[in-house]
Amino acid sequence: MDHEYISQESEKMKQEEYQILKQLGQRIRYYRRLKNLTQEGLGEQANVSYKYIGEIERGRKKASIIVMYRLSCAMQVSMTDLISFSMIQCGSHQKCMQSIIRFLENKNTEELKRAFNLLK
Repeated sequence: MDHEYISQESEKMKQEEYQILKQLGQRIRYYRRLKNLTQEGLGEQANVSYKYIGEIERGRKKASIIVMYRLSCAMQVSMTDLISFSMIQCGSHQKCMQSIIRFLENKNTEELKRAFNLLK
């Protein structure tokens, strides 16, 4: 096999993995802030070091499935919520979507129906 091809594929995989870690960190930070939790508060509730949470949020550390479970329980979101992201995201698109979600989260059913009809 061509060593240059393997090297390029390996580098591509590393870049994709880094992007996944960054996106996961962004999701955790989003839900943590949505729940008005500090990293320290989340760490206490999830029995995870706040420094480790900071590293995960910055995409610098991997989180085990157990840590993901603890974080999701502490923030009262599903693990699926934490890992539901597309492989390709535009920063401005993602920020816009997050703003819309934050805006709608505390609305009553009637307001949500009106918003949904408006979006259709």
